[in-house]
Amino acid sequence: MARGASTRRTRFTYFLFFRVVVISLLLAARAIEEAAAPASTPAFGITPGLVLVIVCYASAIALSLVLGRAHSEAAIDRVAISQIVFDLLAATALVQLTGGIESQLAFTYLIVVAGAGLSIPRGALRTAIAATLLLGALLICRRYGILPLTGQLGPSPTREVVRALMLNSVAILATGALAERLAVEIARTGESLASKNTQFDDLAALYANVVRSLSSGLLTIAADGVVATANHAALAILGLDSSAVLGRQLDDSLPGIGPILASAGVVRREEIAFVDRAGKPRRLGITVSPLVDSSDRQLGQIVTFQDLTELRQMEEAVTRGKRLAAIGRLAAGIAHEIRNPLAAISGSIELLVSSGVGDASPEARELGGIVQRETERLNGLITQLLEFARPHTPDLVTLDLAEAVSELVQVWKNDRRLGDTRIELTAGSEVRVAADAAQLRQVVWNLLHNAAEAAPGGVIRVVIRRDGTRALLVVTDEGPGISDDQLSRIFEPFFSTKPAGTGLGLPTVHRIVEEHHGSVELARSPGGGTTATVSLPAL
Repeated sequence: MARGASTRRTRFTYFLFFRVVVISLLLAARAIEEAAAPASTPAFGITPGLVLVIVCYASAIALSLVLGRAHSEAAIDRVAISQIVFDLLAATALVQLTGGIESQLAFTYLIVVAGAGLSIPRGALRTAIAATLLLGALLICRRYGILPLTGQLGPSPTREVVRALMLNSVAILATGALAERLAVEIARTGESLASKNTQFDDLAALYANVVRSLSSGLLTIAADGVVATANHAALAILGLDSSAVLGRQLDDSLPGIGPILASAGVVRREEIAFVDRAGKPRRLGITVSPLVDSSDRQLGQIVTFQDLTELRQMEEAVTRGKRLAAIGRLAAGIAHEIRNPLAAISGSIELLVSSGVGDASPEARELGGIVQRETERLNGLITQLLEFARPHTPDLVTLDLAEAVSELVQVWKNDRRLGDTRIELTAGSEVRVAADAAQLRQVVWNLLHNAAEAAPGGVIRVVIRRDGTRALLVVTDEGPGISDDQLSRIFEPFFSTKPAGTGLGLPTVHRIVEEHHGSVELARSPGGGTTATVSLPAL
């Protein structure tokens, strides 16, 4: 139902209720009058009066039922006009029964006129004119004997009739004009109020939508430090529902923010560490500012925050990339300078041993073998260094990640260096990626090699699955795990947790995965050991 029809229905309902109250009061007054003077002649005949009251009550009930089915302004207006016409006739009948010019109930016309002003727009004055005409017709008909006389001995003098008609007409018309003016002002005020309410609702909805759409977390804190409101982004970043945040101290949901909130009245910007419910560390950029009213009286505080975890990771990746590029250029130059004399040394020692110069000296032969082995190891290190320092653009082809890893695992199982170490492979449905086959094998080989060295004789678990648009390769070992300090440096060149490690395996893995637009993460496993997760775009 439209707002106008609803307002008109409400006003007309109030008038129906008021009308019933007036009828009841008149009936009660009549009963009191008869009880006080039972021997006197009643002011109007009991039978016609009771009939009129019953008819008025019945009309009120009937119109209420009809009003319940009226849903438009035009339908409600028709019901109201019917009620006004009936009330005008009822008021005329009441005046006739109570003495005409001598009646003390002519004021009922005023009630009908006021009700018309309340029920119908600009209907009060027209109703007042109709009431005046009806009253005039009634008095004229009584004066000339057209209607029976009640409440008086004989016809009233013409002068008295005119005088009564003029006085009542002035009162009725004045009431109609005033009611019309008041009705117009009420309607205008109602429209203005409705417009203001609409604007307020629109502003409230806009505010709610803006707060809801913010990508940053927004909290309002009351003067006692309790969280009053929280938007969706705040709950999502904190990983909590509203019941765990609203009505509680913010320090319970965001540990470490207490000292920042303590600086009331001052805008502060800080960055704090935060661990979400999943145990994942995050970095939050927080701004705390005072919440004040129009008179600059502080009501509480506003807390806005953003999840800076990915931004900080990107910054670290850029910094690490620049550092790796510089190291790579340096390593490439050094490798070239070392490889040439190293080849000469290796060739010379091999020539000396094969020529038999050292036959008389077993020690010389043993030393020559040591030099050859160490030369080969050093040459292998330089080869790794060159591979790391001189990356080439991947030759991308479409691969089934599960199939490629499964083939490599079968080859790896035949390596005697594994000893008792076992590999358990779990692969779901087909997971296809665009990757360089040789580089992908190098990534998997390095991860398996590290896992085998971390947990000799244990179990290496390899899981391949699809997570939305990403293909995941997860390698988990049962080793002792790595510390937080080691995790922060694990992809740095030449950093190794193994005494004999070169520190180039995982940096090479990181470089290859990044060239494939993926990511690699190492973390401590909940049950001990280390979990390496490689994420690549899935096809």
